[in-house]
Amino acid sequence: MEARLRCPRCGYRAKSGSRCPACGFPLVLEPPGRLKIEVREPSMWRYGSAIGVAKGVSLGEGMTPMRSVGGVLVKDESRNPTGSFMDRGSAVLASAYPGDRAALPFMEDFTVSIATYLSARGVSVEVHVDPAEATYADFILLAASPSVSIRFRRAGPFDLEYGDPYFLAGVKTIAYEIFESARRIDSVAVPLERGLLALAVHQGFRELEEWGLMEAPRLILATHRGAVSSDIALWLREKGARIEEVEPAEAAKAAVYLARRGIYAKPLSAMAYVAASSEKNAAAVVTGTGLRRLGFTGRRRGGELQRRILGVLSGREMTAYQIWEALGGAASLRGVYKALATLVARGSVTYRYKARGRKKIRVFSAPKGIDKNE
Repeated sequence: MEARLRCPRCGYRAKSGSRCPACGFPLVLEPPGRLKIEVREPSMWRYGSAIGVAKGVSLGEGMTPMRSVGGVLVKDESRNPTGSFMDRGSAVLASAYPGDRAALPFMEDFTVSIATYLSARGVSVEVHVDPAEATYADFILLAASPSVSIRFRRAGPFDLEYGDPYFLAGVKTIAYEIFESARRIDSVAVPLERGLLALAVHQGFRELEEWGLMEAPRLILATHRGAVSSDIALWLREKGARIEEVEPAEAAKAAVYLARRGIYAKPLSAMAYVAASSEKNAAAVVTGTGLRRLGFTGRRRGGELQRRILGVLSGREMTAYQIWEALGGAASLRGVYKALATLVARGSVTYRYKARGRKKIRVFSAPKGIDKNE
């Protein structure tokens, strides 16, 4: 199917590429049709009709919660598989990618996310790393993956890049989810760095407004005090967005405030929360801190709680809460979650997501007859 690429700034239409050949602005992928929500799909792929790419890989990205924190609705993107909004774009980009090998630049968050999704689809990944610029934790995480090879050089060309139109098509689903939350929202604060997250969210709201589904909220672009605005930010300001500069001290206080309420935000995302706090009926898009756990663990002998969970789950599919109820008070709910995390890491238990209304739930299962003493 031929790509429907368009430049939001000058209107140029293209068949390929990520930047407009006429003005250099990022291209976006236009939706193939009006939004139709697949209510039983427990991920952002419930909006497949407006994404325009068939689902090739999914790790449960999207359908992240919205919580009211201090009068601000927080869209918590840290709940995505690798901890950031990047997973939305990576799911679409990896689904559309036609090759069996991919060379990537090393970029914080993006490379971890897209490498995870490409690997899940069976694509061999080569990451080019400049040792002077490597974020150590992310570098180690990538190096630990058996499907990722590291090349210590800053080279290219690369097969995929941050800001690809297919990537933006996944990220725009943040706007769709805010719309589907059915809450009154007058403004949405978005972290502003390169501006691509803000552009994608703007695109999503623009589409919803053109379909007559909602009046697009005003975008607030949160940035560091004194930061130079990108071309994207300046264009969005022409379209009605407001650039809000935030002091580092305010962002630090906001990050602590959010962390104490279970939301671990990057400093830039904390700035979005600060910007939204001065508005009425506002939401803030918050992405994770970058703190991640490796997806493997040593094989250990299970404790009594783990054995009991395996007995309850044998041949069944249950939520953590249902497991806790079935145990009859033998452990705390938190303890059940910790035991399940260990069993999943060992491969003794698997899980999948199911849609329940506008929420996604995780259900666990274990093969019937599994050895409870392993």
